[in-house]
Amino acid sequence: MRVGLVIYGSLERESGGYLYDRRLVEHLEARGDEVVVFSQSERAYPARPLDNVDRSFWRRLASADLDVLLQDELNHASLAFGNRWLRRQIEAPIVAVVHHLRADEQRARLSTRAARVLERLYLRTTDARVYNSPATKRSVESLAGPRPHVVARPSGRRFGPPVSPERIRRRALADGPLRVLFVGNLIPRKRPGLLVEGLSQVRATSWRLDLVGALTANESCAAALRARIGRLSDPSRVDLHGRVPDDELKEHLEAAHVLAVPSTHEGYGIVYVEAMGRGLPVLASPRGGARDVVREGETGRFVDAAEDIARAVEAWGTDRTRLAELGCAAAAHYRSTPTWAETARRVTSFLDRLVANSSHSAARPQ
Repeated sequence: MRVGLVIYGSLERESGGYLYDRRLVEHLEARGDEVVVFSQSERAYPARPLDNVDRSFWRRLASADLDVLLQDELNHASLAFGNRWLRRQIEAPIVAVVHHLRADEQRARLSTRAARVLERLYLRTTDARVYNSPATKRSVESLAGPRPHVVARPSGRRFGPPVSPERIRRRALADGPLRVLFVGNLIPRKRPGLLVEGLSQVRATSWRLDLVGALTANESCAAALRARIGRLSDPSRVDLHGRVPDDELKEHLEAAHVLAVPSTHEGYGIVYVEAMGRGLPVLASPRGGARDVVREGETGRFVDAAEDIARAVEAWGTDRTRLAELGCAAAAHYRSTPTWAETARRVTSFLDRLVANSSHSAARPQ
């Protein structure tokens, strides 16, 4: 099978969505399929629709002799209009790989409206979709209607088997401050500033915060975060580590007591699963795919305001036995999550069926 994939930039970019795409490509190639990556340059969102008039790009897609064309939904604004032309030129099914909708992020009203329009236009040009969670499926179908699809959850199991209950209890009951870990690019959607604000309101327990993630993804967000940290009564309780290699990230996960990433929206949240494997309960936003990963009161808590974060940290910091129970439950839940091989097999099985049906001139939705 000859598979096309449209993305922005390089497959080696660091994000959950690009990791998903990369693992899928690796699986396709390992089973003997040919994958052709078509890269577009990522520019400011208002300028992305201009990519739809890049004739050389669209001609390359049309002449690539593909069996199926995958498109990362992140590229929706660059594809929404050009896809209408492309569908008349190729027989290959066009499949959107949807990690989460831009329209589901908390942005300025005008930006959100523009995203809703462009994403709806784009999604309606696709023949089928790959969703990373039931929450993403619901959101997309509410916006743009149904299409043939598969839900294939990402894997968060890159750090191996879960830690033992004994180790979780020993860590939770040890003396010292509650160690809170944030993992993610320092961008507004991840709300690292809200996390620091919530911790600043904690009075009943001592804490430390480690922030792991790219400091250059959004320089204004990083600058605002540094300023907020500087206003703490003791700024030394917070460490900014930047992006770190996997072995160092694993060390941070195993040293922490809690993972806290209160994003405005996550399509799934691979890092939540990774943390659960290390026996960490999770603080997450109740929006989006986090509800498909975190179980309220069992493996973590949903937080949507600084006060929520402060209450959770105080409760877990003062009741370490309960903290250990949550950590053990998180590690147990981790065992039920898929491996990357299982996720990729689920997607490729769907693509195989889609291509087989397409070869018999199945009608495409209008």
